[in-house]
Amino acid sequence: MALKTILATLIILAISSTANGQAQKHWKDRAEFDLYTEVVKLDATPAERLQILDEWKSGYPQSAFGDTRLKIYLITYQQLNNHRAAFDTAGEILKGQPDDLGSLMEIVNHGLEFLPEQPNASLSEKNKSDLEIIRRASHYILENIDMIYSADKKPKRMSVEQWRSAKITILQSAQTVVDRTSTQTQR
Repeated sequence: MALKTILATLIILAISSTANGQAQKHWKDRAEFDLYTEVVKLDATPAERLQILDEWKSGYPQSAFGDTRLKIYLITYQQLNNHRAAFDTAGEILKGQPDDLGSLMEIVNHGLEFLPEQPNASLSEKNKSDLEIIRRASHYILENIDMIYSADKKPKRMSVEQWRSAKITILQSAQTVVDRTSTQTQR
């Protein structure tokens, strides 16, 4: 039951964060709305959700809700432990929303996972190509932390202390990634 509650919260945050301050969006037709409704059903498994998301994307590639769809893709890939797809999706989201917290966290966490602590360690070719995205996201966090974690962005379900703690954690993670990426680029 807790997983469904977390999923519901993540989807609501994804939807509400894309709607804030934007003009009213409209579904192209009832069929698109029905696909969306299927995607956000709490009893859908991540694999089922991915299949529906793919159907929605192929049928409505220019959806007014493309940003919402991308965020649901990100959550779904994370649930499926498909880190490569989650990383790529987070990068796509950041192109239009550079302060999207979920995407920034995904990219920084990806960097923490694969960037070696030892400065003389080598990276795979794919990891080298990810390095610039990870570096940019980490620098963005360090330079904009107060805006990213402003009080008005705090989810209602989090206490002020939890929000402050999350801010400190991502700040430390971003700094660690910056430190590791600088040793990789010096080589």
